[in-house]
Amino acid sequence: MSQTVQVPVRTKAKPMLPDWPRIMRREKAAQYLDISPAMLDQAVASGKMPKPIPITGTIKGWVRDDLDAWIEDRRQGYYPTSDWD
Repeated sequence: MSQTVQVPVRTKAKPMLPDWPRIMRREKAAQYLDISPAMLDQAVASGKMPKPIPITGTIKGWVRDDLDAWIEDRRQGYYPTSDWD
């Protein structure tokens, strides 16, 4: 008599943080990066951070994917690749 083995179904992990908007204004973008708005301003002014895009009129915001790419670039620079890769 054979036994049936049940394999648990993997579900997509829920993010620890709330769903963030696709475009974030200054305060929200700084919060997303866990930095102060002033630090965000300095990073943009020095060219270390992508500039915000125009949303409407004088309102600007950062695209979440651009912020994520910026984080990934920082991470890649922080963790050097090894010869084992």
